[in-house]
Amino acid sequence: MDAQAATARGQEGPAPQVWVELADDQSVTAELLARIKQPSSGEWWCELRLTVWAELHLEGGKVVPEPCEVVFKAPARLVTPIDGTDYSAVPTRRPGPQTHDRLAAEFTGRWSLQRLPTAVGHKPRPVLHYETCWLGDREPTLTLDDARRALFEGAEPCQGCGAERLNELRHPPGTGSVRHW
Repeated sequence: MDAQAATARGQEGPAPQVWVELADDQSVTAELLARIKQPSSGEWWCELRLTVWAELHLEGGKVVPEPCEVVFKAPARLVTPIDGTDYSAVPTRRPGPQTHDRLAAEFTGRWSLQRLPTAVGHKPRPVLHYETCWLGDREPTLTLDDARRALFEGAEPCQGCGAERLNELRHPPGTGSVRHW
């Protein structure tokens, strides 16, 4: 298996290159990680990885350039294949059967439950984090159903990673119990 096929399947190495038009009308090459069909509109999007420069601060105040990978999504209409490039190993994600569970469609990843310390003699305070949250201190191993169960049992959803949107599970919209902006 070549390096491009390996990355497209979630392994190390570069993914196949494409041209992508950026918001300021520049066109750059980026790695194509996945093709994704949006469940609501049916529109195709591409998950891409672009390597840019970042600052690396060393001891003594020295700053040196360092490559930094940025993963982003763009509408497929702004992505152009490069002639002669094999895209057969790039994953294609299509929506499954229509689901009435909007949260399940939105939160497809894993969750973690952090137990914050409290006063002596009190139970730790559980806080639920989505897998992309930088505040979580545990490996995300919980499914959405596990996260729902944790909320039902009294866990607090983190306000930093979007988990607070799961409050709809406790207080469905229109019940008057949700936070108003």
